[in-house]
Amino acid sequence: MNVALRHTSTGNIKFIDTGWSWSIFLGASFLGLPLFFRGLAPWGTLMLFLWFLELAVPFMALSNEDMLEWLLNIAILGICFYLGYRGNALTARRFVACGYEFANPNSSEARIAAESWGT
Repeated sequence: MNVALRHTSTGNIKFIDTGWSWSIFLGASFLGLPLFFRGLAPWGTLMLFLWFLELAVPFMALSNEDMLEWLLNIAILGICFYLGYRGNALTARRFVACGYEFANPNSSEARIAAESWGT
């Protein structure tokens, strides 16, 4: 379900889904790009750091680098699942913090989204 948010001063409208975010789940492990596009820079930076760390592991002289690679992959997958589950809510909270509010605050979609997002 799409919910419209309108900026209070500019009137700019953003549409945000409720529920699972496939774009974040599938794309966050690739340099964190969808996270940066949505303004979730701390999460994008974390994913970018983990991505570079995963690339650097084979060049490190470690005795258990296979174990470290598995742990990194599991951590990245776990974060991708979390962000897929909560990504739209995090995005909505960011927009609300930046001055957006529900375009139709009395609608059932706005009520459901507010409960889902915790805003």
